[in-house]
Amino acid sequence: MIRYFHIYDNITQHEKGSASNVLRTATQLQEAGVSFEKVFDKSWLDIEFKKLPILSWFLFLGCIPKFTYFKARLQIPQLKIDNITECVLRNLIAFEQCHYADQPYICNYVSFTDSLIHTKDDVDLLVEKEVIIHELGSDQEVATLVNSLCKHVALDKTCYKDIINDLNGHYQKFWNRTMALLRLVYFRDTWRASSTLVGISVLVFTIFNFCQFVRLVFDLNRIKSNTN
Repeated sequence: MIRYFHIYDNITQHEKGSASNVLRTATQLQEAGVSFEKVFDKSWLDIEFKKLPILSWFLFLGCIPKFTYFKARLQIPQLKIDNITECVLRNLIAFEQCHYADQPYICNYVSFTDSLIHTKDDVDLLVEKEVIIHELGSDQEVATLVNSLCKHVALDKTCYKDIINDLNGHYQKFWNRTMALLRLVYFRDTWRASSTLVGISVLVFTIFNFCQFVRLVFDLNRIKSNTN
């Protein structure tokens, strides 16, 4: 019954297959400009990656409120981890391995989450974005729990193949990592973005004045030469 209520209609339409590469971790994806967004009132399995090809080239503008179309957004339903979560997931995985070997949607979901989380830093990021909330002792315990769930579980196909390939493709582009670095350093929030824009304005004004000064000097020298 638990599995049934987590299987939503569209997931059965996803093309299953092997991803070209292992999914990058959450911190690595953030370094490439991927923003993690929590989603409510959806199945655990309903994960989406959204970005607009042209607008997302300027990822640093995503710091501006309501400029979400400039972001590359990985939308993940919020996962609450408590003392019974491990028991529930392990039983769901075992159930699928025995009875739904050709439709291992829960296994795919846990494997996807496991790929995002390798270290405590990955959990820190997802907790900060409220994609994960937990009642365990530390973020390290969450990382250990997630990393242990898929041990000895053989999966040759995943319903998240397209999402994984899109995320890895996004990460591999140098431009995306450059724009992400620009955003993290100079456009992390509205205040820092404002300071950056003021600094750029001052620099442009200074260069303009310098050019005007140089032009004036050349004009004076030319006038002096003509007079002589």
